[in-house]
Amino acid sequence: MNLILTRRPSGKKRNSFAPASLTLMAMLMLAAGCGANPNDTANAQNVSGGGIVESSSGVSPDSAGKPVAEATPTPDKPAAGTSKPATQSQKQQGTGIFNGLADGHSAEIKTDTDTVVFQASTEQIEQMNKFEFGDPVSFSYIVKEINSETEGKIKQLWIVEIKKKS
Repeated sequence: MNLILTRRPSGKKRNSFAPASLTLMAMLMLAAGCGANPNDTANAQNVSGGGIVESSSGVSPDSAGKPVAEATPTPDKPAAGTSKPATQSQKQQGTGIFNGLADGHSAEIKTDTDTVVFQASTEQIEQMNKFEFGDPVSFSYIVKEINSETEGKIKQLWIVEIKKKS
């Protein structure tokens, strides 16, 4: 079968590059997937666990987005030489507008200065599930600073308690 030439209903031959180009593209895609990877060190890190990100919040959402562990705002313990313990601030007060839950362990609140994402425990997430978008809230929170070798100091804002304002 000739892939380049096809016959018209009138009997004349015409060039058709569509089947040939599709075949060529399929071969190129197959060859690209089977090639040698010059960056073997990156794969070695992933196999040895170097690419695994440890959760500093203690919350691990499963595939359905529901947390499988309960998070409490306490200082983290150092992981085997990869990070130092977190420092924690005093409890602070805040007010704002509830914008909704960002994921299975955090909520978005618009404060006077900015829109901020706060980490929250499972109980607080369940409580905030009853809130509506735009509800005024008052809350208390702490700031945790986590020292990471790869990203430096990371600040996490943790809601300690939250109430819907009347």
